[in-house]
Amino acid sequence: MKKITLVLLLFSLAATAQKLPNIQQGSLYAPANIKIDGKTTEWNNQFQAYNHATDIFYTISNDDDNLYLVVHATDPDVLTKITNCGVVFRVNASGKKSDENAASVTFPIFELQYHNKPYIRFTIMGQLASQRKAAALNPDSVSRVSNKKLHSNEKFIRTSGIPGIDTLLSIYSSEGIKVSEAFDNTMAYTYELAIPLKHLKLSTVNPTKFAYHILLPGINVDRDFGITATKNANGVFVVSLAAGAEAPKGDHLPAVTSTTDFWGEYMLVKK
Repeated sequence: MKKITLVLLLFSLAATAQKLPNIQQGSLYAPANIKIDGKTTEWNNQFQAYNHATDIFYTISNDDDNLYLVVHATDPDVLTKITNCGVVFRVNASGKKSDENAASVTFPIFELQYHNKPYIRFTIMGQLASQRKAAALNPDSVSRVSNKKLHSNEKFIRTSGIPGIDTLLSIYSSEGIKVSEAFDNTMAYTYELAIPLKHLKLSTVNPTKFAYHILLPGINVDRDFGITATKNANGVFVVSLAAGAEAPKGDHLPAVTSTTDFWGEYMLVKK
């Protein structure tokens, strides 16, 4: 029964993606019960758009105090990119794509290149398929292990273009920028972000249209997986990776090493 439910959920997501616009249309006031917890409960697992360039579902919304972004992903290559290089969200308050002072938030990021990365394997030898099969039989166990890897390694948020805010923030900082990420019991991933409007110089009192940019950086296999080549005692080069890493190979390499992105426009809405 659990296996059938899992298949139906994945089929439902695929069908939904075909019906959604590529870029979110219109503005949305955030639910009163919105919570930055890596879950889609307040959204009923429904989103405003499915972007084909990045293969993510997403919703942008606001209330009187914050701008919110929720990203939902199921594609294994996309998951590899996000859990290694994060999601970059830029807000160009001027409405111009060329704005060099755009506010930017990147999460998750990890210390010192490949150190302390979660290394959840999605694209090696059908790992995602096998994980989802296992999730159908024992969902709590699989998602618990994956979420533990995420949460034990996530420590920082990178920012730029936000006056008075450090470029490297703890996820527990007092600046009001909130982030969260989690896998559900189907191994689908959800990312949530809240940025105080005051940091973006935006307000619902006199709202103006602004541009936003969502970017998924491609991985650098050597850098992100700690690949090194050294000679052993016999003079033979030996290739090694960071502890726990298993770098993507073959058909997956073009997808995970390419940076994908898209632009949209949004105007804050009043309640």
